[in-house]
Amino acid sequence: MNRVIIVASHRRSGTHLMLDSLRANAPDVDPTFMTLERIEPAHAKHLPPTEFDRRLRLLRGIVLVKTHTLPDARAWQSREAGEYAMRLLAVAPAIYVHRDGRDVLVSLYHYMRSYSTDVERQPFGDFIRARQNAPDAPSLSRPAYWQHHVHEWLKSQPRALAGFSSMQTDFEPTLREIADRLDLRLRPTLSPITLDARGGWANAVRSVLMRRFGVGGGRRSTAIRPRAGGSGGWRAAFDAEDLAFFESQAAEAMRTLGYG
Repeated sequence: MNRVIIVASHRRSGTHLMLDSLRANAPDVDPTFMTLERIEPAHAKHLPPTEFDRRLRLLRGIVLVKTHTLPDARAWQSREAGEYAMRLLAVAPAIYVHRDGRDVLVSLYHYMRSYSTDVERQPFGDFIRARQNAPDAPSLSRPAYWQHHVHEWLKSQPRALAGFSSMQTDFEPTLREIADRLDLRLRPTLSPITLDARGGWANAVRSVLMRRFGVGGGRRSTAIRPRAGGSGGWRAAFDAEDLAFFESQAAEAMRTLGYG
């Protein structure tokens, strides 16, 4: 099998920033990536594990596999999917991308409002208190589930940790440290990722391919543009009661990751 690296995070934590940073700056990384959740039968673009694995093996060089799912077979609704995911996670090193949980929830709220009429009508305070239906962690609030996600991935001992804010403010040292931990070769001159104001996939993919063939300038992200540009935006969304609730649910993970 090709060499595989897992890029894992809670949703809205900077997964695509990491994917694009590696695709643009590590020449041995394949210009595409795969999404592990596609092996789940309920996924809109479902691939049975055998087909997923076949396509994975066809890619060249180092292949990035993205996931937001927990590193636990119980997190998968399909037994076949869970067994395949655990086999892959057992042999592939992982990067866990993290972000201030308050910013995660604000970003998730506005992202979900773009496609969910229920969330669109929901005040932010109600949104963060809503109970989750994750197979392995039922009835957790959104901050509690974020904390659970952080703890479970840290227990799995990922090869590298990457902070969303440090990828923005200290791009080169952060990426070089990650590359050292994963034994990745980087280009002599690194190109930070620029956020695509339109959130366009086509432009981002084209930009990465142009980079591989030595054409073009700064890289654009495949991510949907973060609201207000990223870190610290939570202050405009949380009132005192929301903040107290968040801290009652997720203070331990915030301390573990070093967020004030």
